Amino acid sequence: MSERFFITNEMDVKMAVMRAGKLDIMRDASEVDCSLVATIVSELGSNIAKYAGRGYVSVSRVESFDGVHIEVTAEDSGPGIGDISQAMQDHFSTGGTLGLGLPGVRRMADEFSITSQRGQGTRVSARKLIKGKRPAPPMSFRAAESDAAEPTALADSHWDVACQVRPFPGEIRCGDAAVATLVDGGLLLAIIDASGHGDRAHLVSARLEECLRKVASTDLAGVMAKLHKSAQGSLGAAVGLAFVEPTQRRFRYMGVGNTRAVKLGRQAWRGVSRDGVLGERFPTPFEQTVPLEPDDCLILWTDGMSDHSANALPQAVLLHPAAGVARRLIGDSARDYDDAGCVVMKWRT
Repeated sequence: MSERFFITNEMDVKMAVMRAGKLDIMRDASEVDCSLVATIVSELGSNIAKYAGRGYVSVSRVESFDGVHIEVTAEDSGPGIGDISQAMQDHFSTGGTLGLGLPGVRRMADEFSITSQRGQGTRVSARKLIKGKRPAPPMSFRAAESDAAEPTALADSHWDVACQVRPFPGEIRCGDAAVATLVDGGLLLAIIDASGHGDRAHLVSARLEECLRKVASTDLAGVMAKLHKSAQGSLGAAVGLAFVEPTQRRFRYMGVGNTRAVKLGRQAWRGVSRDGVLGERFPTPFEQTVPLEPDDCLILWTDGMSDHSANALPQAVLLHPAAGVARRLIGDSARDYDDAGCVVMKWRT
């Protein structure tokens, strides 16, 4: 079963995205998967409209013994791609954009392939599993982008961590990112809030997330400076970083812009984020070092949630796993006029 959409301009792309999520072949797909498939259709369709001028995007349902996939295929007879490896690099573009389309599709898909020849066109295929067992997520992750997205969690003997973001109501892409990645025996947490919301903000937060993964280290000031450089020429962003050091039983925090951080537990703590905007105004870094005690809960969040979001949580909620805390936090405190994101870490030892 499949549906084909012919693409000649951006209006065709919008119609394809609108219709793709309503197809019968999308039955069994969660809201998260529907959003991801729609985003893939949008990215691949936009590439055809921008670079080839004419082509099609098809959406197919592929059932097999190991599950059900939705396959999105884009094909055109345009000028083709001269260097596929270069085109698959983030921020590379020949059309004046940030160039996150194909790399973004590859990250969203469970299977991805691309073929292209100069003067003969390009064919891209991306599959998304909607029913069946998915492979385990990587240690470094970005929370799924959907109004109903489940938190992405990372557990260890020292900590229980969950990340979650929610886009501006009614939109698919989110300008906030929540990241957790292992670095040199510790855990680096980050909350990224690009200015504004929607597609343009999403491109900025995705750019900074990719930069963070490449430069992640225990040096928070150095990481923040590199993020500032990466954000130059963009809408700008607010960023909060925390590095958890299990052997020292402590974490270090640094924030720029409207990001929030608190530690809830026996000794409560509230972080200080310096006024500034990465990419525009980089303040003198201010690093804070805070000890950790058993059952402490560290929460980082963006200004898409109320200033006192974490403090308003009932004590009973803090007894839940980190994913439950993140879910409650987003559900209760996310503003209806902005993106929202949070990272929750529960200290176990």
